[in-house]
Amino acid sequence: DWRGFSTGGTKTLFCFGARNAPRVCITEAAIDALSLAALEGARGDTLYASTGGGWAPALAQHIEAITAGRMLVAATDADPQGEVYADRLRNIADHLGCDFVRLRPHAQDWNEELKAQ
Repeated sequence: DWRGFSTGGTKTLFCFGARNAPRVCITEAAIDALSLAALEGARGDTLYASTGGGWAPALAQHIEAITAGRMLVAATDADPQGEVYADRLRNIADHLGCDFVRLRPHAQDWNEELKAQ
């Protein structure tokens, strides 16, 4: 059963933008991170990242590492699974003592939002 990942491989974050940015936006898919950046004008104060649609303890640790001392923005999909991820991200922000913001697309996800424009 092929699912797009190598056997024994691990998921990690897809990231682009300013490495030391004070704002970190987490989306579920890389295309949504790119779409959100396009919608926002690729803000210079933002590191855009995506989870690849999955969640694992190592991924949560990576999010903690890149988010410590910054604002964490949950820019996940506008659906029940997106809310689950947003809650996980809110818990990470609470644990780290970081500012937290929840951005929701008007469409299903940020790519759909961008295409609608």
